[in-house]
Amino acid sequence: MSIYQIILSLIAVFFLYRGFARFMTGLQGQTFFKLAMTILIWGNILFFSIFPQTATSLSYSLGLGNNLNTLIFIGFVFVFMIIFKLLNLIERLEHNISDIVRTEALEKLQK
Repeated sequence: MSIYQIILSLIAVFFLYRGFARFMTGLQGQTFFKLAMTILIWGNILFFSIFPQTATSLSYSLGLGNNLNTLIFIGFVFVFMIIFKLLNLIERLEHNISDIVRTEALEKLQK
């Protein structure tokens, strides 16, 4: 197992653990759909980082070749990391906006 496989596996395990922990503690905005997507995406990344020969055989069967497959896979990892970060930021903003609207509504109601 190469150092890249170990690092990628650790990253995937971290995100899987974080997804489970957030769902189990009922953190804000954590839904079953988000947990399922986390498992699907990071589970696949973990699987392909541990068993890269399956990705190679899949890429050869699709006619992509070995080097292109590696670049595409690394690109997907970064894209998914960015997407998850953006989703978390958007959910946090929605929560903050809801809190602001509630406090403003309560202040208007008290006046």
